[in-house]
Amino acid sequence: MEFNGTFLASIITFLVFVYLMNKVLYQPMADIVSKRKNIIDENYQKADELEKKAESIEAEVEEKLSTARDEAREKYLEVIDGYKEQRAGIIREAQDISKEELESAYAALDNVSNEVKEGLKSKMTDLANDIAEKVLGYRSEVQGFDVDKVNEILYQQKG
Repeated sequence: MEFNGTFLASIITFLVFVYLMNKVLYQPMADIVSKRKNIIDENYQKADELEKKAESIEAEVEEKLSTARDEAREKYLEVIDGYKEQRAGIIREAQDISKEELESAYAALDNVSNEVKEGLKSKMTDLANDIAEKVLGYRSEVQGFDVDKVNEILYQQKG
């Protein structure tokens, strides 16, 4: 192999060509690739930041929803307890009124019963004489009722 001027000119031309290609083609392309890589990296970084922000917002929303659910459940239970207490009060009041009315009715019934028994006591002698007349066939005056025994029969207590 021989080194002459053509070979040297070819090497210089090749080096100039590589230099020019580097300045005109490779360097701008490398800059464009570098800029695009930087843009993509920045977008990934922004996406990561936005994703973290979205996750924190989602966690915050979930926490607020949970708190709101708990508060709503507590208020619901408080309202239900209030209604239960109110209902129990109404029932107690109705029971008290019913008890008073029942006692009043029993007292009125006792009064009527006592009045009827006293009326029967006074007519007992006449009734006994009428029965004796029907059975015996003539009028006989029955007297001497045992008042204690009559009271015991009329006012006996049911056990």
